[in-house]
Amino acid sequence: SPCPTDWPVLQVPVQALLEGDTVTLRCRGWRDITLTQVQFYHEGKDLEGPLEGTELSLPFLQLHHRGQYGCGGWVGSGQSLRKESAPMTVTVHGEHPHTDT
Repeated sequence: SPCPTDWPVLQVPVQALLEGDTVTLRCRGWRDITLTQVQFYHEGKDLEGPLEGTELSLPFLQLHHRGQYGCGGWVGSGQSLRKESAPMTVTVHGEHPHTDT
């Protein structure tokens, strides 16, 4: 089985996100191993993202931004393997949640 330490990790904020917030997703290698040509995904679709950097900013969040995100990249300099992170869920809440009275 593949060693999980080889795989990129997608870091998403743990706090609740509201509509209008800006969120930064970070794609990191285990123990800061080098990741290159990083691409981000949302619900399986490629996002316009940095191929030169490892951070993707999503400004002015909307409800449709919620869902599962992942990232992939070339790991290390010697082996040059393309690997993808485990999916992470981003939850976006409306600014004015409806409360039942």
